[in-house]
Amino acid sequence: MPEFSFVISIARQAAAAEARHHGSPWIEPPHLMIGVCSIKKLLGPGGGVNPAPSDAQRAEALLEWDAWEESLTDASVDAPAIRRALRDRMSTAQGDVSPGNKGKIGRSPASRAVFAEAERLAAQAGGSQVGLIHLAAALIDCNDPHISAAVMRLGGSVELLRYAVRRHMLATTIRFPTPAPDQPEAGTVMIAGRMDATIAPFLPSAQSSPVEARAAFLYELPLLFGKGGTAAELLQVVVSRMADVIPSVTHAALLVRDRITGELNLEAHTPPGSPAASLQLAEQVLASKEALLWVRGETQPTASLDLHNIHSGIYAPMLWQGQSLGVVSLSSTDTQHPLTLQDLRLVVAAAHHAAMTLSNRQFQADLQRKTELLEHLLANFSPRIRTLLLERASHGRLRLGGQKSVVTILNSDIRGFTKQTASLATDEVLDLLNDYFAVLVNAIFQFDGTVDKFIGDGILAVFGSPEPDPAHSEKAAHAALAMQKAMRDCNEARRARGLITCEIGIGIHSGEVLHGFVGSNDRMEFTVIGDAVNRAARYCSGAKAGEILLSPEIYQHLWRVVEVEAGKIDTKHEGEFQTYRLKGLKEPKKKT
Repeated sequence: MPEFSFVISIARQAAAAEARHHGSPWIEPPHLMIGVCSIKKLLGPGGGVNPAPSDAQRAEALLEWDAWEESLTDASVDAPAIRRALRDRMSTAQGDVSPGNKGKIGRSPASRAVFAEAERLAAQAGGSQVGLIHLAAALIDCNDPHISAAVMRLGGSVELLRYAVRRHMLATTIRFPTPAPDQPEAGTVMIAGRMDATIAPFLPSAQSSPVEARAAFLYELPLLFGKGGTAAELLQVVVSRMADVIPSVTHAALLVRDRITGELNLEAHTPPGSPAASLQLAEQVLASKEALLWVRGETQPTASLDLHNIHSGIYAPMLWQGQSLGVVSLSSTDTQHPLTLQDLRLVVAAAHHAAMTLSNRQFQADLQRKTELLEHLLANFSPRIRTLLLERASHGRLRLGGQKSVVTILNSDIRGFTKQTASLATDEVLDLLNDYFAVLVNAIFQFDGTVDKFIGDGILAVFGSPEPDPAHSEKAAHAALAMQKAMRDCNEARRARGLITCEIGIGIHSGEVLHGFVGSNDRMEFTVIGDAVNRAARYCSGAKAGEILLSPEIYQHLWRVVEVEAGKIDTKHEGEFQTYRLKGLKEPKKKT
């Protein structure tokens, strides 16, 4: 890791003295910031640095101070003012304390974290020393409330100070480079410079000209739009920054076209609660796709602008891929400095950025809604099948249509449901069904089954669809046994809560069906059609509470692995059906 430069030891001495003065047993980040802001004073005559620095050390320390001071100037604050503001805050927060701590002052956990971050920043930049600029950057990034409040109290921006410090960090790091060999090895690449790509490459400062401030704003726009938050929050930030860049602006607004109603909605504006925008002019630039600048005297304002005494204004359409998404509006009441053509160019460029970001956000929102709708459509499928279908849909291969094949149908319903729930309130009945359906569906999904539909208190499930599965019969038997166990567990929990309990009967049949997605592209549903569905219902009707009845067709596939008891059931219109009551699964034979 890089070593700490001499100036860091001076800042640490000053921080320890500050902590003692406030009676603190620890050096906290605000004490460190006071130390960082005291370097120039301490290096002056009678500064009291112990031991006294050599001329070389003093020159190196002042070089580091210059980068820190330039950062402060760019952010429109100065070191003595920050030092005074922090001391005021520390005195107020801690009250009058006596400087009785004469022992060694240690660093608090927060301060140790600051030093560790300073080391990381220096190492990341490739320097051999941790300098004052790295410590300052770490202090700003630690989000200490005293430091943030002190900067804002002076009218500065913590974010702008953070950017300015990071911009100057490269220059300081280059002054303390890692020693390089006399001759680089063949094939090596020499790094000539580094820059933090998470900040704008140019930032406005107190000395920036209007042209430089506008250029810096355009460099900053992509990063502003790339921040998190809602579209409205992002647009509000950009509108406020635009008003800062053009000093004569007194009102700014951003109007976005509603994609359903076509109305222009106010998405962002400044100052809060006082929008000044003409819908008439906004509609005009949207229709013509031309930005306009107007000045009172040359063009009469509309009644809404006249109400706010607007003297000049700019309206720029937000255009993206030929579509007019909204309007950026800037207005000024300043009669001496009306908005100009240079301002118009800046607003048009910003409007294009806003349109691109807004369109991307709308696309992402649409995609999210479609994904949620698709997941809702596929809620009846097991997680594995759902994943396969989502993958198919992402490639445009989830379409209407079906196929004929042999599948296994499982039908279950609650025995005596109507009689048992006759005395229950509606919400109690729904709670009962939700309790049971949750565990039953989970058992079906566990073995790759698909829930075709809920029929009152019953469930119709299919195995081997919509994706082929050679083990569909065996999986249906496993699912049925898991469903009966889930019912027993659920009943035990309901009894413990003093609630009524129910039992289910299950019928399983295997046969050829037509299965797939039916409906329209806007409303698509999965369904299974065929005589096998009806026959599974017959076996379900014949099953007693807690029973699982297999048809002869499915028993033909499972006879090697299941324990059954043969029997018969009577049906109303189709006579007697041969059945096999599933008692369990055979133990697999051990290999000898």
